[in-house]
Amino acid sequence: MNDINDHKGAKRLADIERRLDKLQADRELKDRPSQAALPEGMAAIMGRVATELVAGVIVGTFIGWMLDRWLDTSPLFLLVMFFLGAIAGMLNVWRVFTGRGLAAGYFDERKSASEVKSKGDDRT
Repeated sequence: MNDINDHKGAKRLADIERRLDKLQADRELKDRPSQAALPEGMAAIMGRVATELVAGVIVGTFIGWMLDRWLDTSPLFLLVMFFLGAIAGMLNVWRVFTGRGLAAGYFDERKSASEVKSKGDDRT
């Protein structure tokens, strides 16, 4: 009688192990990142960078165009504000990549990013 129960138990155990292996393989396949897709964080950063650059140029150009129409000084302010808008866009991109301007409050320029991370959120 014991042999029959042991045989049934071994058969059930083998069946459970087989199903568990199949589930783990399916999960690994599902969780594996696609080679063609960028990480979600990188896509968000790229979108923000593009937006910052384009917005700076468009806003600067629009302000220059409006100043030129108002003061009748075509293309002086258009060119000046175009370049100022491009510079502002690049400055915003620099802020995104360096982490400047992302948190409110005082930021000590002398501290490196590793010092700030190791000591917590100490901004003084």
